[in-house]
Amino acid sequence: MENGFIWRDAAVTYADWEGTAQLDQRLTGPGIEETVGLNRDEWMVIGIDIGGGELEHDLRVIAVHRDRIPDGGGVLPRIAEANEGEIPATEFLIHDVDPYAVLQAITHVFELRMRLSGASGLPIRVIEQSDVPEQA
Repeated sequence: MENGFIWRDAAVTYADWEGTAQLDQRLTGPGIEETVGLNRDEWMVIGIDIGGGELEHDLRVIAVHRDRIPDGGGVLPRIAEANEGEIPATEFLIHDVDPYAVLQAITHVFELRMRLSGASGLPIRVIEQSDVPEQA
């Protein structure tokens, strides 16, 4: 790839739903690198992308090669500073996995919140809670 592309926020043609997600990665067990089959000594995963269509979803990870990672803390801002404000990375399409099984394998706590786009920016107050099917 000559100039590559800027990795962007999620976007679909007709966004009926929009939202946010946050993940607290599990510290007891293999990290994302090992889980997807990358060598942790060579790669540092900095992005996870699950997407697709009605029939299938793919998992892609964005990773920085360890040769680009300086010693010490705060490495990502320092990598960007050394590269005109951008973090040079590699996108890997991960084959032969269930993206959601990988997500679950690396998760300590995960939260995904989606709302109809018509409710964007409007507070939603939950005034009741129930179960489906109803529980005794």
